[in-house]
Amino acid sequence: MIKKLGMLLCFSLLSLLTAISWAQPKGDYVLGSGDVVKIQVYDHPDLTTEVQLNNEGALAFPLIGVVKLEGLDYTQAEALIAKKLIEGNFIKKPNVNVLIVQYRSQRVAVLGEVNKPGRYALDSATNIIDLLAIAGGISPNGGDKVVILRGEQRIEYELSKLTQLANPEKRHIQIMNGDTVYVPRAQQFYVYGEVNRPGAFRLEPKMTLMQALSLAGGFNQRASQRSMQIHRATAEGQIEKLSAKLTDFIREGDTVYVQESWF
Repeated sequence: MIKKLGMLLCFSLLSLLTAISWAQPKGDYVLGSGDVVKIQVYDHPDLTTEVQLNNEGALAFPLIGVVKLEGLDYTQAEALIAKKLIEGNFIKKPNVNVLIVQYRSQRVAVLGEVNKPGRYALDSATNIIDLLAIAGGISPNGGDKVVILRGEQRIEYELSKLTQLANPEKRHIQIMNGDTVYVPRAQQFYVYGEVNRPGAFRLEPKMTLMQALSLAGGFNQRASQRSMQIHRATAEGQIEKLSAKLTDFIREGDTVYVQESWF
């Protein structure tokens, strides 16, 4: 529980930091249809243009007409526009600046246990931590792992390692256009019978029966502390009823049942 709260606090801080940096221009973002760019030529304010790339990834720019920018990063786009201005004998040494105003051509889906699931625009510097923060962070029901689905690939990471500030390499795992990022639901177990708070609970690593019962509020007055069972599904889909000790480890999907005392 403490570890989970720590991760949630970390993602709250990252959400704030991401909101501050999200609108900043990124270096190697590849332009595409739907992106909005602002183009300026130094000492020629009349040429300043803010426009959205059309379905073909092109735009109309004063003097040079239609120019296709799809597939170029912003430095390549600047060079292409400058080249056309020179070739047309419009400006001898143009100093062109291209600013990406809105990132729209590259998108990624964030699904599962996040606070704001959906599709998000992707820029070149967006990493997995940025993206989870943009999606509102991990929900209280979120598990301890995050999965990236990329074509036929399935890449899985542990959230606790991703959020370690001392591990910048893993924190900056890059997200690619078309990726689906999925946060699975936390593993659960169940406690029923003679306990104070029966129900479903989050399973933590190496959790014992004693810890599980503590989450369920402990035994009630009718409980038999010597008559406990763990109902556990087998690989064949059958249910085993196992006599349980307080030191036994709980597994995902287990149901702990505390029987009533006869006395």
